[in-house]
Amino acid sequence: MKSGVAVVFWLAVATACYPWIVYPLLLAVRARRRPPVAAAPASWPFLSVIVAAYNEAAWIGAKLASALEDDYPRDRIEVIVVSDESSDGTDRLVAEHGDPRVTLVRQEPRAGKSLALNRGVSRARGEILVFTDANALFARGSLRRLAAPFADERVGLVSGHGLYTASPKSPSPGDDDHDAQAVANGYVRFEAFLRSREAALGVLAGADGAIYALRRSLYRDLGAAEVNDLAHAIECAVAGRTARFDPGAYTIEPPSAHAGQEFRRHVRIVAQNAQLLQDWLPRIVGARRWRLAWALLSHRVLRWLTAPSLTLALGANVVLLGSHPVYAFTLAGQGAFYALALAGLLAERAGWRLGRAALPYYFCVVSAAGLAGLARYLRGGAQAVWAPTGQLARDHRVRERAA
Repeated sequence: MKSGVAVVFWLAVATACYPWIVYPLLLAVRARRRPPVAAAPASWPFLSVIVAAYNEAAWIGAKLASALEDDYPRDRIEVIVVSDESSDGTDRLVAEHGDPRVTLVRQEPRAGKSLALNRGVSRARGEILVFTDANALFARGSLRRLAAPFADERVGLVSGHGLYTASPKSPSPGDDDHDAQAVANGYVRFEAFLRSREAALGVLAGADGAIYALRRSLYRDLGAAEVNDLAHAIECAVAGRTARFDPGAYTIEPPSAHAGQEFRRHVRIVAQNAQLLQDWLPRIVGARRWRLAWALLSHRVLRWLTAPSLTLALGANVVLLGSHPVYAFTLAGQGAFYALALAGLLAERAGWRLGRAALPYYFCVVSAAGLAGLARYLRGGAQAVWAPTGQLARDHRVRERAA
């Protein structure tokens, strides 16, 4: 009886550890050579920067400035802002910007980010499409770093990554946001490591939605609930093109204000990604893109199973207690980890600094969101219409008060 429970315990531990520990180690061994940084091309390609925006009046001015005032050649760039029926003055700010390189497209009725991107691309003139978020400000030189690798015709997609700071307009983080910011940037560095090694294999298990570029010839219209950064990374691989990652191409944006916002964001993303992978699986297998399949399984799918795996490991560990000394140590380790996570929850509720409890707490939040996202996917609840994180939080509070 207990031997069977032991098998369950160790399988659950292996499933939980693989995407966070084993997969990164395998990538480090398998993909030691990273692609070189691309040199400046003889002629810079024309870039179309596409921004889907819903009620981003607080950010849209700074966003336009970060794109248009970058050191990319002025006559080789345009910015297209697609307003998804914004009602806060976003449209007016874009329309009154005054730079002829800026185009406003209004989407009515509100239909979501993916359809907004389709509208933006239909108006784009660039051979390279840059997709980015309205509240993610480009670091200087990022557009050049995104564009340079496309001089190689084999390259279909180049991803940068988004960093977090309490105030992108004033990069000094405030004390109140320190814990969330530190955890978010730690997660970004982990993702950057994975993407850099995946790119050495020529694939990415998803671009960073805050900043990535796609060759125009690879773009196809997105479905209403498709996640563009994952869909385009898969499209690139299935088409036989190479994906690149450049950590020097980055944006800066504010972190989530609290774990509840992060939880809701991850639930939405997981539900959409799971639906997309289901739709794309036949094409991935048909094209025999096995490296991509391995990356998607390891980087995405198995992460979503972290919470049920950890729950199963904890239950099996309790049953095994006393059968071997090792299980006392493993149970004590799990107990300490979850105690820290609970301390993080209580500290956040009380408005205190999370300190060392931040990482266990946010890890549990993200893991639980993976399970909730899978549950939403199984219920057919992939969400097409989105809102900025702060707007989602306000809408949630309104619904709670109404209930």
